[in-house]
Amino acid sequence: MSPLAKLYAWVAEERLAGNRFSHGAVLGTIDKFEQPHTRMLGVHFDKNYCPRFHTSPTSRKVVDLTHNQQASLTFAFQTSLRSVSLEGCLVALSAQQLDNDWLKLESSFRRSYMIFGNASGTVLESADVLENALANLPVEAELVRPAGFMGYQFATITRIAFYSVSTKAFAEHEVWTFEPASKKWSQQFLIP
Repeated sequence: MSPLAKLYAWVAEERLAGNRFSHGAVLGTIDKFEQPHTRMLGVHFDKNYCPRFHTSPTSRKVVDLTHNQQASLTFAFQTSLRSVSLEGCLVALSAQQLDNDWLKLESSFRRSYMIFGNASGTVLESADVLENALANLPVEAELVRPAGFMGYQFATITRIAFYSVSTKAFAEHEVWTFEPASKKWSQQFLIP
């Protein structure tokens, strides 16, 4: 099994174990001043199990990625006591991919995004502002992807680390490294 397929399987297993946000992960980026930033986000996978996520243009992560496309992504599976960390380089999703992804999202989320998407991360005077705007959103406005809906996927992944705590005396730590010359993954087991 490839490391990306294994990641996808662990996300599915965590969801089956009762974690409704098993696809939640912490994204790590670096800003232009080399300061690290992290935040939680929902991750989706393409047909090759490559992770991708969506965001809005006002998000701090977008500003960071403008200066440095290197990023890390960590899944913490609390139900199964496992984690997976990836490192690599992100690229923006194409307009066609964004259109496809937009229509796969739940209608209620798309409607909410129509309100908060272009202002995400800015100061909110009152929650009523968002609620009122949502109540006044035209019917079926969510059928067309807004320009402010954007996203990223990993263009390259250089390292994937799997960590698993079990009833055994020691945790298991498995690391996969991508070798660009051979275009193959190498696997090592490390002392936890």
